[in-house]
Amino acid sequence: MLKKTFLLSLAASALLATNGVNLIGTSTVSRSMGGTGVAFFTHAADAMHKNVALIGDVKKDEFQFDMTYFKATLSNSVVDGNPISTAGNGSASSQNMLDTNFIPSMAYVSRVDDKMVFGMAMIGAAGMAANYKGDYPQRQLKSSMMLMKIIPAISYRQGNVTFGVAPVLGLGSMSLNYDEAYRDVNGNMYPTGTKPQSNRKGLFGTNIGGDTLVPALGFTAGIDIKVTEKLRIGASYNSSLKYTYSDVANFSQFGPNGMVYMADEFLGGTLKNTPNQSIQGGSLQSDLSTKLQASGVSQSVADATSSALLSLMPDSTIGAAIDATNPANLDDLTLEQPFEIALGFSYDVTKKMTFTADYRYIAWGQSEGYGDFGWENQHVFALGMQYKAKHFIVRAGYNYANSPIKDATGEFGSLLTNVQGHYVFDQALSMLNLVGFPAISTTHFTAGLGYAFSKDMDFDFAIVFSPESTVSRSGTLLPLDFVYSGLSAFDYNYETKMQQLSLSGGINYRF
Repeated sequence: MLKKTFLLSLAASALLATNGVNLIGTSTVSRSMGGTGVAFFTHAADAMHKNVALIGDVKKDEFQFDMTYFKATLSNSVVDGNPISTAGNGSASSQNMLDTNFIPSMAYVSRVDDKMVFGMAMIGAAGMAANYKGDYPQRQLKSSMMLMKIIPAISYRQGNVTFGVAPVLGLGSMSLNYDEAYRDVNGNMYPTGTKPQSNRKGLFGTNIGGDTLVPALGFTAGIDIKVTEKLRIGASYNSSLKYTYSDVANFSQFGPNGMVYMADEFLGGTLKNTPNQSIQGGSLQSDLSTKLQASGVSQSVADATSSALLSLMPDSTIGAAIDATNPANLDDLTLEQPFEIALGFSYDVTKKMTFTADYRYIAWGQSEGYGDFGWENQHVFALGMQYKAKHFIVRAGYNYANSPIKDATGEFGSLLTNVQGHYVFDQALSMLNLVGFPAISTTHFTAGLGYAFSKDMDFDFAIVFSPESTVSRSGTLLPLDFVYSGLSAFDYNYETKMQQLSLSGGINYRF
């Protein structure tokens, strides 16, 4: 039971109503109010996540538990014009992985004296998941990343101002699987349509993250100011958390050596017979041209195509390139959860009606890993409303943030980007982002209800809907200096669509 609870606490799953990969809110109340909470106390868990100073509002010891279930519809289409690619074109929907569909948060706070409050929270804070097993145009990508935070916090009130600070222990786990092995254990090429998806397991053999937990240390700090009896403002800072995951993928397969990988497939595995041949030698170009002509391409276009493709490949031997794409040679990947700065206010229009608003800046483009993959910084705007009746509370909200992954048309996919020491084609980065890491949701509509069973116990419910978002990236793999009138460009296009619906429930008990 303890193992299952711990796994659930990590399962911040498949882009669950998120800004980037970060949840818009951890508590049920915050999620029902558009993810606001920088200057509005709801319950302990979200206070420690949004603004630790707010735990100073507790009157009694308090325990909170929340659980969220989500349903995400994620699909991707691929048009790949590379003549030696065996992946082909096609559309597919990401498969559901049930063990990543739940996420809990829990917290306990206790008042030390009239000025100081201590709290402890365990929060599922971020994550992503997608699975295209059996879908070859999508490279059978299966991604799973889960992040949780353990936060021991303290707040101190002086007059109408409260300060809060907390160290943060982050625990992250990640795996990435795809069709990386193009030969079986006997060295034979897999027949078309039979190449397997790799099988790096998640925690305890599940689909949740990778097989190990990676720790990261940071901190969070906040301030809460009660300007008047009705107006309250707050600000918070969350430091970055740097995770380095071991044996994630062979990134050489997504760079120039990957062209040798595809050429070897296209030629039926013949390159393994000439491992010492230079990639820039005439024999390889002749073999490619002959195979293209056998596919119905004219000789002039086949010669030009093989010449253009070879110009993308490294100046080394065939054997060295194929060794570099060996799936046993896996690379580490550092993904740094970026720092965040947030401002917020709340205003009590009446004793029953409160409005909230938050602004949050998330520095994806300045963090290691996400910045390497071309993510951009994010500006998040959130609004919330709460109305109290005798026993019931009605809530609603709205959350908007620009997608950190942008549309792109006409990019030169043959340009190379240095991803932590590995040169990767921009075309491959577009594919990895839109197939494996599609953090593209922008708009969220939220609503919820609360019910007080007694003065010390209440229950909350929330629903969050994110309408369909679409991001596409397209371009050409032709080298920039290549011009040939009889050759069409090696055009490609990736398009991803996502829609989300989630339900949350939470119970809060004071004693």
